[in-house]
Amino acid sequence: MTASLPADVQHLSWAAEQLGIGESTAYRLAATGQIPGAFKVGAQWRVSKPKFMAAVHGQVAS
Repeated sequence: MTASLPADVQHLSWAAEQLGIGESTAYRLAATGQIPGAFKVGAQWRVSKPKFMAAVHGQVAS
């Protein structure tokens, strides 16, 4: 059973797509704290969409 994510939380692959980088690079950057709003849930990386959007794009996601 797969639980859906809240609207304000995305998979790390979403952040990679937003940044125009590969997923491997995104994982490496997240592990070193270089992706805004990235956090781990167990063994999986997630991204707070509002924090990411504010830091990268200077805006709050709707």
